[in-house]
Order: sequence, then C-alpha cells, then structure tokens
Amino acid sequence: MYFLLLILVISILVAYFTRAHWVPKIGELRERFHYTRLPFFRSEDDGSFEQNIEEGLTSSTFDLHQNLLGGDERHGLENTDEIRKLMKKYKCNFDQARLIQQQNKMKANGIDPRTGVPIDPKAVYFS
Repeated sequence: MYFLLLILVISILVAYFTRAHWVPKIGELRERFHYTRLPFFRSEDDGSFEQNIEEGLTSSTFDLHQNLLGGDERHGLENTDEIRKLMKKYKCNFDQARLIQQQNKMKANGIDPRTGVPIDPKAVYFS
C-alpha cells in the first residue's frame, strides 16, 4: 500500500516539475484532434466580406474593399479559421498568414514552396 502511495507522490512531483515541457503540448494535441469541417463545403462561419474586413482579414495587397465596391456576390473568404489560427500561432499579419497557408498547401501537395518545383525525385522536367 505504501509502495503505491510512494509511486503516486513521485509521479505527481515529476509531472509538477516538468509541466513547462508538457503543458503546451496539450493545446497542440487538442487542436490536432479537434474536428474540422470538410474543405469542400462552405460553412456560414466564413461569413461575408464585411465580416472579414471587420476581423482584420484584409490588407493593402489583398484589399477586400474593392470586392465590396465592385459588387462581388461571393460569400467572403474561405478558410478564415485557419488563417486566424496561423495569425495567432505565429503572431503575424494577414498577408504573412496567407503566405504560410499557401506554403503549407504546397508542401502537402509535394511542391517546394520556395521554387514551385515538385519535390518528387522521379519528376520529369521539360524545358
């Protein structure tokens, strides 16, 4: 009985003193296993261009005001949740988050984000 109590106390002490190492990983695991909607279907959460502008999802190089002035009938930006998460995680602005998102998509599809060339060693190039 005392042996089990000793193991429990030691485990609690180890967890307490190493919490700086494992506590941040809990948030990462929660985000990794959190349900996300399918990318092929739009949700009402993406909102409209007005909502995107209010949330700061616009810049001088990606100006949503022109979409509003031009009478664009689309619903707004897609993947706004992902862009917001990137902005929060990397503490960057909208343009940098869009760049990171695009680079991640390219990596996932086997393309080098710096050069735009396929990463596959069996790829054939014609010049």
